[in-house]
Amino acid sequence: MQTESKEDLTVGGYVFATHTDAEIARNEIKRIAYIEQKMDMTNMNVITGIYKKALESRTFQTPIGLEFMHSLYDSIVKSGMKREDIQPIPLYTTFKRMDFSSSHIRQETIDKESEEYKLRVKYRNSVLISGILGALVIIMLLVMFRGTTPNAINYKAAVTNEYAAWAQELSEKEDALREKEHDLEEREAKLLGY
Repeated sequence: MQTESKEDLTVGGYVFATHTDAEIARNEIKRIAYIEQKMDMTNMNVITGIYKKALESRTFQTPIGLEFMHSLYDSIVKSGMKREDIQPIPLYTTFKRMDFSSSHIRQETIDKESEEYKLRVKYRNSVLISGILGALVIIMLLVMFRGTTPNAINYKAAVTNEYAAWAQELSEKEDALREKEHDLEEREAKLLGY
């Protein structure tokens, strides 16, 4: 298991809980620099447009990005727009006070949570697969007992029934043939005068 150093998790004065969060913050710093370099940050229409677009697309998620959003918000307020007319910055997270005195404890907590999550997912998947397999077994049993085609359970009965039907058909044909033969013999006898 690879433990992350405090330096790897620190970005812009914040220590993030995971490497993924720290990487998101680093990407947000790059986006902010790009916006500030390419856009006219003195034009209020541009600032308002950036603010609205960033809110719609949830471009910024970390405290670093949210600080930038708040600076845009302050600029819009200073330009004379009422606070009530500006869409507030949503925080798509919850805040829970946790005391992580060392990164070792933080890493242990993250590992435990991820292991518990993995176990829950495995349990859910196994229950789902078991349910699907159980349904398939029930369907196969219904087909086997109620089906009309011969299978391992009803093969003997199906063959016996088919043979009995053939025997009945053959017997009826023999009877019809004997009857015709008898009719022919009677006609021949009448013709010959017997």
